[in-house]
Amino acid sequence: MDANEFKRKIAEIYKIANELGRAFNIDRCTPDGHLLGAIGQIAAKIAFNLEFARQEEEHNCVWSAGGKIINVQVRCSARGSIAIRKEPEHLIALEIVETGKIRLLFNGPGKYVWCKIEHQKSNQKTVSSRILREAQQDVSATDQIPIVNNIFDP
Repeated sequence: MDANEFKRKIAEIYKIANELGRAFNIDRCTPDGHLLGAIGQIAAKIAFNLEFARQEEEHNCVWSAGGKIINVQVRCSARGSIAIRKEPEHLIALEIVETGKIRLLFNGPGKYVWCKIEHQKSNQKTVSSRILREAQQDVSATDQIPIVNNIFDP
């Protein structure tokens, strides 16, 4: 499946969710949780040529090139924020919208994001899309995983 077909499928999922919401008078019926997370992992796999990690791993993907291996946590948002429990080695944060558009919010070492949220008292910490974009500005190109297939929208 190519990137355009993948995005069309995402838009179809949202369309079906909206239809179900209208049919049962649910104000906000959107794909989220595990489904959205899986869509984000697939998008990252396509864009960065990641491999999926084993289920029991804290991270959910692995990137490797030239003998270098990086554990990657992929997080996906449809509502403007992501959640993480501890500092990831590397974080890729995506936003997926109803039209199937995919936006890259952050690609870099997790420390750039973690330092902005570690003060939160809960075990699961949230970080907004705005903070992710701001943190991205501090990450050098050499600290980012290179995009192999640019499926991202502006």
